[in-house]
Amino acid sequence: MNDNEKYLFDLNGYIIIRDVLDQNEIDEANKAIDHYSNEIKERKGEFSLSGGSGELLGDTGRGDLEGALSWPKPHRDPFRKMLAHSKITPYLSELLNPGFRLDHNMGIITMRKGAEGHILHGSSGPDFDPHQYYIFKNGKMHNGLTVVAWQLSDIRDGDGGLAVVPGSHKGNIAPPRSLTRYEEYKDVVKQITCNAGDVIIFTEALTHGTLPWKADHQRRTALFRYSPGNIAYAKNYDWPDSMMEGLSPEERAVMEPPYHIRLNRPIIDS
Repeated sequence: MNDNEKYLFDLNGYIIIRDVLDQNEIDEANKAIDHYSNEIKERKGEFSLSGGSGELLGDTGRGDLEGALSWPKPHRDPFRKMLAHSKITPYLSELLNPGFRLDHNMGIITMRKGAEGHILHGSSGPDFDPHQYYIFKNGKMHNGLTVVAWQLSDIRDGDGGLAVVPGSHKGNIAPPRSLTRYEEYKDVVKQITCNAGDVIIFTEALTHGTLPWKADHQRRTALFRYSPGNIAYAKNYDWPDSMMEGLSPEERAVMEPPYHIRLNRPIIDS
C-alpha cells in the first residue's frame, strides 16, 4: 500500500483497487452465480433494508446468496481465490495488521432493476465500537471490521448501489437521521462507480449504504469482511468441513479463529 493510497484511505475511509480480476476470472465467478441463481433470496417485508425511507424504497429487495466457499468445484474456486488474493493481502496487512482474519462467512449480494436501497449506517459518531473503528496512532492506521467488496458487474454514475459519506469514519457526531434515510444532505453522499474486476475496501466505521438500483443489468458483488487477528465480531468461527477442505496454507491462515499474533498466529507474507 503506497503513500498515495494510505492518504486516500485515511481521507475517505475507502479505496478502490482497479483491475484485480481479469475478464476470465469475472466470467467464472458470474457463471458460478448463474448456476446457483435459484438460491438467491431477496429481502422483502420484514427483511427490508430501506428503513422505511421513501427515498430508498424499491419494487423488491436486495438479493443474498450464501455458501459460495462451500460449493462443489469448480463453482467455489473463483471465490476461494479471493480469500487471500495476493493483490489484496498487502492492503489488509496495512489496514488490519499482519495476522488479519476472515470474520464473517462471505456472501454474494445482487440487485436487479427496481431493488431498494439500504439505509446508511456505520460505527462512526459519539460511541466507540471496539469491533468497528478507525484510529490513526503513531503514524499508522488501525481498523476494526473491514469490508472487501469484489465487483462482478459494472457500476456507472446513476446506477445506484454502494454509497458512502467520504471521511465520516473519522466523525465525532452521529449523522442526522434524515441523512441516513437519504432524505436530506444528499450532496455529501457519494455513489461509488467502478468496473467489474475492481475491488473496494472500506472500514465499517464509514457511513455507508446502498442507493436503489436503476440499471438494466444486475448488480453483483462478493463481500468479504475481515478483522484484526485478535478481534471477534461474529458469533461462531467453527467453519464447516466443506469450507475448509482443499484450502491453501494462505487461505487457511485467514480462516484461523481470533487469538493474539504472539501465540504463533500464521502470517501471510505480503
